[in-house]
Amino acid sequence: MSLLAVERTVTEFTAQVVETTGILARIAVLLNPYDVRELSLSLDRGELRVVVEGDGFDAGRVAARLAKVIGVLEVSVS
Repeated sequence: MSLLAVERTVTEFTAQVVETTGILARIAVLLNPYDVRELSLSLDRGELRVVVEGDGFDAGRVAARLAKVIGVLEVSVS
């Protein structure tokens, strides 16, 4: 039996943040129903990282939702 690696499409969003209290809870609500695989916040860098799996969604729309969170300054997509 051979195991084949499954290729998955993922999109990474990185945002600079200034306010961190409760930010992860607000983001989880805003990103429903997207398939969020990673959600991390670096307090040292003031950076939020979100990884969404799949290729059937509008990345610009996700970035716009993130930009609406209080304390998010700038969102980039890769």
